[in-house]
Amino acid sequence: MLLYCFRGIAGKDLTPEVMSKLGGIAARHFSDEGYHEIFIAGDYRVSTPALKTALMGGLAAGGMTVYDLGVLPSGATAAWCRHTARPGCMITASHNPPDWNGVQFMEPDSHIWWPELENAAKAALARPFAWPEWHEAGAIERREGVLEQYIDWVAAMAHPAGSLKVVVDPGGGAGIPAAQMLLERLGMEVVMINGTPDGRFGGRPSEPRPEYLDELSRAVVEHGADMGIAFDGDADRIVTLDETGTYVTPDYTIDLLCRTQRQPGTIVLNVGVSLHTWDALEGMGFTIIPSRWGQTFIAQLIKDHGAVFSAEPDGHFGYPELSLRGDAVASAALLTSALTHEARPYSEIIAELPEVRVVNDRIEWDDDFLRHADDVQAWMEARFENVQRVHDRLLMARNGDAKVIARQSPFDSTLRLSAESYGEVHPQKYLDEVKALILG
Repeated sequence: MLLYCFRGIAGKDLTPEVMSKLGGIAARHFSDEGYHEIFIAGDYRVSTPALKTALMGGLAAGGMTVYDLGVLPSGATAAWCRHTARPGCMITASHNPPDWNGVQFMEPDSHIWWPELENAAKAALARPFAWPEWHEAGAIERREGVLEQYIDWVAAMAHPAGSLKVVVDPGGGAGIPAAQMLLERLGMEVVMINGTPDGRFGGRPSEPRPEYLDELSRAVVEHGADMGIAFDGDADRIVTLDETGTYVTPDYTIDLLCRTQRQPGTIVLNVGVSLHTWDALEGMGFTIIPSRWGQTFIAQLIKDHGAVFSAEPDGHFGYPELSLRGDAVASAALLTSALTHEARPYSEIIAELPEVRVVNDRIEWDDDFLRHADDVQAWMEARFENVQRVHDRLLMARNGDAKVIARQSPFDSTLRLSAESYGEVHPQKYLDEVKALILG
């Protein structure tokens, strides 16, 4: 079964036959919009070259001129689409295991396809497809120089006040070699680990979870670095370590980044961003628009409100002057630049920020949250001042010192719960009560 961004197991859910037909379906969509050129890039997964070739063949057979950008970070691909006003596509399964892959189609403004478009394409995969005549086929051409142009764009955005020593762990993924090229361009000293392309993610899993970053932690200390940086497989998500090799909660990096690298304006924040970070950004003069999870939904709010920044608590940070999606390579440039403005170590900056007390729980579930949403809402309304039904399957409750979120992804059945509290009630107690209500 194909999930969000057409993700599935390569060779099972995603085959060359599926990719070719999907290319034809996408070609028809973009042609109907008046676009006849598309840019395609991919990551280093073992399955990417074959699946990408099949997709490009389907797009070209569908009448589009296809420009192959090679291997790029997702943010670079999206930025190229936005700056050229042409549609694009990234072949990647992002943070998923190596046997997975996926297809992220982007509109000319870099907006990843929303569920309605994806669902229409998935439905079309199940029906016969009428290919154009042979003489209507497009060409496939190689396009060079995209990474260099992207680095120019990002370098112009950063405002470093000095230099740092940084250990970068791209995890064998698509952040190679962009991160090193960009950071060195800004005057940083870069030490790379897991810097050889590895489509099997043998160095560490693609998802940059704290428990997978022991090697990065040791390298930061051994090299006397000022910070460590890790990406996921397509480099749209970033996490950092301080100079002691300690994991830094992404909420803190949002705060640090916005101090010197973003001008106050409207920003889109995922509702999971902590109350303390929310307050800090409002204190800096930012106007906050809350969003549900998912980059396609965040992108729509960026467009609706003319936002200057977006953030999710898992490390997806976006810069609309580049594109409408998360960009870890640009985040690395801007976070290192932000840290150069502080005359103290990273750990001291974090120590001065308020403690973030958030507890998360993820439950594999085969039920429908809609069956329980009214009961959860009633529980929230009895305990919290502000209760919002952000989406049918997303409820958020908050007051001055606590927040609870209950949601079910529209792309799978997983139940995700989050609680944050700075009062007498521990966040875990809130989670236990919600779980008892839903699970019995």
